[in-house]
Amino acid sequence: MYSIHSCPDGQLNADLSIRHQCHTNLILHLQENRSYLPQEARVAFTALIGLFMAMAILPAIKGELLVPIFALGTMTLLIGAIEWHQRSQPASEWLAIEENRLFWTSNRGDPVDLPVRATRLVQDEAVPARMRLFLETQWQRIEIGRCLSLEEKRAVAVLIHHELAALRP
Repeated sequence: MYSIHSCPDGQLNADLSIRHQCHTNLILHLQENRSYLPQEARVAFTALIGLFMAMAILPAIKGELLVPIFALGTMTLLIGAIEWHQRSQPASEWLAIEENRLFWTSNRGDPVDLPVRATRLVQDEAVPARMRLFLETQWQRIEIGRCLSLEEKRAVAVLIHHELAALRP
């Protein structure tokens, strides 16, 4: 998911931006989508837990303990993984483009400051189902938008490309 925090008038999606009193041309907040589990996923997890419970009870009646221990351990790991995922911080990135500087930061890396005139957006579509976006200068290459879906990457790529093109002579 992404949100546009500042976008110049006349630019694509300018009406969607949240206006801030700052001197940047474009500010994007990119964040991993952490929507709740849909009903189908809840039904699937309930069915799995019911299956593991049945696997634990039936052999235990016969006196076999290895299968129940495995089934209960698997249920514990599944529930623990879901709890850990809910409590972990979602991946997020900030991208700000000013007149002559581009700032990028994420919650998993150090901030980067690049000159706008020397920076270009590279779209790597070697695998059709997985597009990768890079901000590239002659000195470094940074992957951005790792936390976005394919459609979101395409939409953000258009915004960034238009903004970088507008700031170049």
